[in-house]
Amino acid sequence: MTVSYAMLLAADPARWVDSAVAWRRLSRALDDHHDELSSGLTRQGQVWHGGTAAVAARESGAALVRRLGTAPPALLEVDQLLWRHAERIRLLQRRLAEALSAVRGTAVQVSADGHVSVVVPDIPRGGPPGLSGGQGSLPAAAGGARGSVPAGTAGGQGDVPAGTGGGRGSVPAGLAGWAGDAPGRAARLVPFGVPAPGASDVALAVRVSAEIDAVVREARAGDEDTARRLTALAKAAAQAWSGTPVPLPASGTPADVARWWAGLTETERAWLVAMRPEELGRLDGVPAAVRDRANRELLDRELDRLRDAAAAHPPAPGAQQRLTELTGLAARLDQTDPRAYLLRLDPSGDGRLVVAFGDPDAGDHVATYVPGVGTSLDGFAVEVDRAAALQARAAALAPGATTATVMWLGYDPPDGLDAASERAALAARGDLGAFQAGLVASHEGEPAHLSLIGHSYGSLTVGVAERDGTVAADEIVALGSPGMGVGSAAELARPGHVWASTSPNDIVLNAPSKGELALSALGGPAYMFAGSTVDAVVRGNADLWHGVDPSSEQFGARVFPSSRGTDPFHAHGLYFDEHSPALQTMAEIVTGESGTATSPTR
Repeated sequence: MTVSYAMLLAADPARWVDSAVAWRRLSRALDDHHDELSSGLTRQGQVWHGGTAAVAARESGAALVRRLGTAPPALLEVDQLLWRHAERIRLLQRRLAEALSAVRGTAVQVSADGHVSVVVPDIPRGGPPGLSGGQGSLPAAAGGARGSVPAGTAGGQGDVPAGTGGGRGSVPAGLAGWAGDAPGRAARLVPFGVPAPGASDVALAVRVSAEIDAVVREARAGDEDTARRLTALAKAAAQAWSGTPVPLPASGTPADVARWWAGLTETERAWLVAMRPEELGRLDGVPAAVRDRANRELLDRELDRLRDAAAAHPPAPGAQQRLTELTGLAARLDQTDPRAYLLRLDPSGDGRLVVAFGDPDAGDHVATYVPGVGTSLDGFAVEVDRAAALQARAAALAPGATTATVMWLGYDPPDGLDAASERAALAARGDLGAFQAGLVASHEGEPAHLSLIGHSYGSLTVGVAERDGTVAADEIVALGSPGMGVGSAAELARPGHVWASTSPNDIVLNAPSKGELALSALGGPAYMFAGSTVDAVVRGNADLWHGVDPSSEQFGARVFPSSRGTDPFHAHGLYFDEHSPALQTMAEIVTGESGTATSPTR
């Protein structure tokens, strides 16, 4: 059934979201059955071995496990497709609502089937057929075509180009020439002596008509795209989602990876998600939805391993804490508004984790948040909450656009005194640059507006990556920064798009600069105090450990305010608080709604 204006207006996106959740639950249930079958076959092999029947049973069971293992990611893809479809419908409905709001109180009317017309006053008897003797409306186009209006509005109040043929921009046949205008001039839409609708009303009708047409076309295209993808999944299901082994690219840029992925068949892609999730899930340039499916498979496997490790006698060191954290992550990923995407999971060592709220491949605006000191897989929940808070504020600020935020723990932030070194930031340069390039390579449609936000040591990581090699970002934001490894915003690629905020009592401001520490080593605390005083008086305390304070006047960033904390440590973590002005400004930056720079906060 073809999507119509009335269908789109009456659609309930929540129904698709509910269906998506149901498919996600089915995927998880099927994955549990897969695990149970795999464990059962292992136990069977321990007690039944040798002989033709045992070998046949083992081979048959292994084949079934392999086939069953490819199903959960495919069912998860249904969840993703339905969620994306619901988001598309929501945005298109908002555009319709804005169009209808624009005509409220004007002479423009939109009928229940989306037909746009301009109301005209009562027509005297003897007027053109169909309009005599009462209040009428001027059809937006001859033949009553839905959502079209006369194209010409510049010739005067209520005038349109003369013509009697059908189609957009022509005068209805019953009105052409009736007003008595001389040949070659525009024919009037209403009789002489009767007030005509204003040119602004006709122009508004043109705009609204065009918008309704565009929205309905997009709805139809989106419906067809979703149907095509679901049909492809159904065909893959008929083949039991089987595929042949596929080698992954050994090297190449994210753009190369994106081209490689685009050249694969659906069965090859399904095989990779099911059989090679470790490698596929971390490949920048692979679509976010694919990485999400691969990494959720990894998460499920890691949770199984940790449960066994925590239940062992004695329990494996750290297993219970990691299990608690990743169980919380799994619960967070199951929340539906907005949908979360697991873009990276590496449980080795302190771990790597990348989580997006909203689909970055479909986002009009995408922000990557880089956390700072001490963040790891054993303590990431706060950082995930910050990315979610920014997404919620940005979505509320720009409801007519799609915004995705990413918590990027794709590096190993330092702990404690290690934060005095640039080593971790230097080690992260390539990975951060590749991730941002991957966002560009896998994005659909028009390029997204990209923001890169670093908090504390994360701002140094952002600054070093930008300093030593251009990172794909339209906006750079430093929060509570100890310095970005550069002397000024001019050393970054887009100086006019560098933003900074530091709370007036943030602990980071108490850190001495390297020069001040050198003075202390040479002449003791008195020398260090003298250096600090000179810095405070002459430079506004601009010298910090990793360079010039991005929130200082000397640095040249666009500075915005943040709340004062109850103490210096509290202030350092306050930037994403719902009551902090910094969160609102960041949302404005991310959505492109930001104004001019404000003065420094201190």
